[in-house]
Order: sequence, then structure tokens, then C-alpha cells
Amino acid sequence: MKPFAIPFRAALAAVLLGRAIAAEVPVDFQGASSYTPTLLRVPLAEQISDIEAHGLTPARADDAAFFLGSFYRKQGFTRAQVSYEIRGARLALLIHEGPRAFVRSLHFVGNASYDAVKLTEFMSGVEMEKLGAAKLPYTTSEVVAGADRVRGFYASEGWLDATVDASTTRLSADGTAADIVVRIVEGPHYVFGEVRFVGMEQFTHEECLAALGAKPQGALTPVVVDAMQGSLQSWLRGRGYFTASVVAIWKKESAVKGRVPVTFTIQRGALFRVGRLDLRGLDRVRPQFMEKRFANVVGKTYDPEKVDERYRELLRTGLFRRLRILPVVDGANTLRLELTAEEAKQKEFGFDLGYGSYDGGTAGVHLGDRNFLRTGRSLTLSLAYSQRGFRGELLHVDPWFLDSQWSLRSRLFSEVRDEEGYSKTSEGVRFELARKVTSRWEVSAYVDAAATSISNPLIDPTLIGPLDYLLTAVGVTESLDFRDDPLNPRRGWIFRTSFDLDALDGQLAFSRLSTRYSYYRPIGKSLLAVGLRAGWIIPIGEDESVPIDLRYFTGGANSVRSFAERDLGPKDSGGHPLGGNFYTVANVEWDFPITGALGGAAFVDAGNLTTAASPSLQEIRYGLGLGLRYQLPIGPMRLDYGYNPSPKTGEAAGAIHFSFGFAF
Repeated sequence: MKPFAIPFRAALAAVLLGRAIAAEVPVDFQGASSYTPTLLRVPLAEQISDIEAHGLTPARADDAAFFLGSFYRKQGFTRAQVSYEIRGARLALLIHEGPRAFVRSLHFVGNASYDAVKLTEFMSGVEMEKLGAAKLPYTTSEVVAGADRVRGFYASEGWLDATVDASTTRLSADGTAADIVVRIVEGPHYVFGEVRFVGMEQFTHEECLAALGAKPQGALTPVVVDAMQGSLQSWLRGRGYFTASVVAIWKKESAVKGRVPVTFTIQRGALFRVGRLDLRGLDRVRPQFMEKRFANVVGKTYDPEKVDERYRELLRTGLFRRLRILPVVDGANTLRLELTAEEAKQKEFGFDLGYGSYDGGTAGVHLGDRNFLRTGRSLTLSLAYSQRGFRGELLHVDPWFLDSQWSLRSRLFSEVRDEEGYSKTSEGVRFELARKVTSRWEVSAYVDAAATSISNPLIDPTLIGPLDYLLTAVGVTESLDFRDDPLNPRRGWIFRTSFDLDALDGQLAFSRLSTRYSYYRPIGKSLLAVGLRAGWIIPIGEDESVPIDLRYFTGGANSVRSFAERDLGPKDSGGHPLGGNFYTVANVEWDFPITGALGGAAFVDAGNLTTAASPSLQEIRYGLGLGLRYQLPIGPMRLDYGYNPSPKTGEAAGAIHFSFGFAF
């Protein structure tokens, strides 16, 4: 009962086909008033092609007439008749269309449990109040299919004996309107009764119920029971019973007041362990590397979750284009893991081009080796230039430091950069040791050492702090990350904190504490994002001077967007930003789609920056704004304008920002 529509590609193909064979197989459509000959060739494309290939015969002409008649009846011409004549080399299809019937009304009888509104959608695919205006062609086949959908809906809700009969449809005398009557006998409603487990004596009843994957309550259907059976079998295999089988036994005839007892009978089989690895397809990756990755799997009880964890871990390295792990029985109670790999390119070269409101034009190049010295660890050299300076970095990542669950990131860097009011040169090294406590919780510790020189100062030396110094820092971080995607989140939240102790030229000078919380929630096709951030530099000792390039700066594309980059907070007499020891930033943003990958945003920002040695919420500044978002695989490209509702003397009324990625 769906409106007739010919897919564009099919229509185009049929038109081309019709033109191509018209000279050899002329087909005349006589009596067709509702459709053009071009459109009528679409349902006959296969028959015409067959005639072209094998010749025009009465049998093939009869097939063409039959399928054309079926086509008409599917469009609501219930009395359509099509015959044929072979006139030399031409095929004439003689069409008597008759009246076209549309659905005028749809009534349900016997539906005690569900109203006609819900059943109409299953029957016709159209909302009940729109049924009359939809002009649905009446076809017997679609009425039968609709009745089957209604019957399937009842069965999915536990009415396993329900019958649905739409055979009493009546056509109007002129054959143009159909009144459909659907008679329903619901029968008993079957629900889960007592659930028993046979062969699971070593597990508690509560453990077995949890292993079903869904609570055995409510409507009982074969689909639900089969899903529970599969979940229970997977649960057993996840505990080493690799050959376990589960059979669910239930009979609706055993129901008492609709409650059906269900028994899951289990054959656990032997408890399997992983005996060995069978490695295939390795060339550049050393077998020892793979063996160490599976060291906590081989010799242990088979656990598919641990195997899958190793699988995902190996794919994240980028060493493999494809990877397949197949457990195979290799003895009475042992398995071998057949690991077949297709290695990816180990070396990589790439470059980046971009633009930012503060840094201006940017360009970068990076060279990498994912399998440095065939260890399975990566080494990457990155060189980046912007209109504010140059940075070079050599990064080595060891996800399994000393073959443990700790990861080590070692970074060597050099930087030359021009900021507002001064320039700086810095060289240093950073080591960070991290471990995932759970899949969502990560902790790390780090050590920094950097030599920095401040030059070309346009700021009063009493305000700028030390010009040449050696920084050493030790710190810890923790992160709880429940986002669905770290680059382009649509749901979830992240909470991160960091604390470190910093020494200047060997003397303990200050500590730093920072925290961040971001929350993302979809609302229809839109996204609501909320962010809170704060940082505090705590001086230690008599000298409270902090080097200017280690202070906090706010304002810009990722903080309070009504200010230019680094423009919120204290300034000297020349208008150069001085930074501060304590800051807060709060953001609320609503992202909404416009068309395709293009979206819009509305946001409210607030924050402050102070040189006070203790936290302060004074001088909170605000920003209101609108923006555009273009979604890329690595996150959105952003264009924002933030309006300053209360500018002070010398401050701009707002700021424009162009940047990449989420603001917070």
C-alpha cells in the first residue's frame, strides 16, 4: 500500500535499455493512459532483455504481459488485464487498466490490547490521521504483507497465538475505493514464568540470571529466548568453557495463566586454557613482540575478553592493516590462538597546513616509524612553523614500558616563539609514565626539565619575572574519561586533575594545581556541552615571582571568546598581557545542525584571571556569541564571534576566532 515510486537509477537504466533495444524489439503499449511507454519499460526490463537475447516467442510475450499486469495491480489497478499480440517483429501489449483503487478506510476489530493508532502504522506505514490524505494504492499483496506485520508485532509482544485476517476488504462499486477491515484474535498473552538452569551447579542462580543479558520478565518470545541462550553460551565461553552448549526448553502449552516456565540446559564441557600462539603473516614485526603482548593469555584459562583486549591494543599501534585471531581446539582441554596478520606500512610521512586567530598561518611536517628498531614502539619527529615561531619535537612512545602495563612517553623539544611583549627560546625534555587503572580511568606521573631564555622584553623587568632559568618539575595527573569519542565527543564526560612541584635553578619555587570537567549531552540532533576549568599557581618561599611564560593566560578560542587570545586579565601600561596565578573558565555551548556537515553554535563563556596568590572569583568577565562548525573526521573546524557585554576602557566589543577541535 506504499505509493508507487521508480528509483532514479532503475528508471535511467531502463530508459537507456529501452532506447538501445528499441530498433530490434519494438514494443507497443496500447490502452495505457496512466503511464508513459518509457516508464512501462521499467518493470519489463528483464523480459525485454530476454526477448532481445533469444528472440520474440509467444511464451516470452506471455511473460511480458503477465509481469505488466502484475505491475498494474501493484499500483492499485485491481481489475487491470493485459494481453498480447505478435505482429511480425513487433510485440503489442494490449492494456485494459480499469479503475485505480485507493485505501479509503482502515478498521481493526478485536484489538483489545493495542489501539488502532499504533496498529495502523504497522499495517500501512502511515500515521492514522494522515491515512486519508496519503492516497495509498490498494493492492491485495500489500494488505497481506501489512497483516503479517501486525501479526509479527503481536508475536514480538508475547501474543504468540494471535491471528490477523484482512480478507474481508470491500471495494466500492466503481472500484476506486477500498475499505479494509482487519479482524484480530489476540489469544493468551505469554510471559516469562519460572526460569531454571540445569548443569550450572557451580554458579549461583543470580549469576546465571545476570548471564542471560536481559531480565527474564515480561513478554516471552522465541527471539528473546534465543538471545538469552546465546548470551549464556558466550558467558560460559568467556569463563573457559570453550565448547559449552546451551539449549533453552519451553512450551507455551505448559503456561499457567500465561506464565511459561523456561529451562536452560547446559553442557559445559571441559575447562580450556590457551596453550600456544600460531603466528602467521609477520615480516617486519618480531614474533617475540607478539608473544609478549599475549603473555598474560597463554597458559591461562581462555578468556575472550582478554584476547579481544589484546586485539584492540595491537590495532591501535598502527602496525597492522588487518589482524585476525581465531581460537582453535588443540587438545583435550587446550586451545591455540591462530593469529593472522597483514602488516601496515611502518614508516610514515605527513604534513599539516592551517590557520589560527593567534598563531596565524601554520605549517608542519612529521616523520614517523611505528616499528622503531623492530620493537613495536614508535618514534616520531615533528617540525612545526607558525607566524609566531618554530617548534621541533622528537617523541618516543612505549605503550608497554619494560613489558608492563605502564606506558612511557619520552619527548625532546626545542622552541623559538614570539609572544605579545616578549620572545622566548626553550629546550627541554619530558618523561611521562601512565597506566590505565580501568578502561576509563588513567593515572600518570611525569618529570619535566627545560632551559628557557626570555628576550626582547617590552614589559617592565619587575613584572616579567626571571629572564633565564632552568625549570624542573615533577607531577601527577588522573583522568576519568567517559566520552564516546575523545576527538569528536557527542556524549559523556571527562574529569581531569593535575598537580606538580616546580623548581627554578634547583630551588623549589611553586606548585601548580589544575582541574577540568567537561560534559556532553545530545538533544535530538543538537549537542549541549558544558565545561569548567580552573588553575592555581601556589608560590613557595619568599620569592613569589613566576616566569611570565609559565603563568596562566586566558581569553581566546578555547576560553572566554569575547576576548582575543591571552587578552583577558592583567596588562602593563603598554597593553601587553602579564598572565596570572589563578584562573577560572566556564563554558556552555549548544551546537545544532544546519545542513550536511555544516552546523551552528550559540555559547556563553565566563572566566577570570588574577595575579593574587590565593584563589579569587573577582573580576569575572563574560562572553556571548554565535559560531559556525564544519565537521571533520578529526573534530570540528570552528569560526566564532564572542560579544563582550561590558567592555572596559580600551577593550574591544568582541573578538573573532578561527580554530580546530572542541573549545573545551
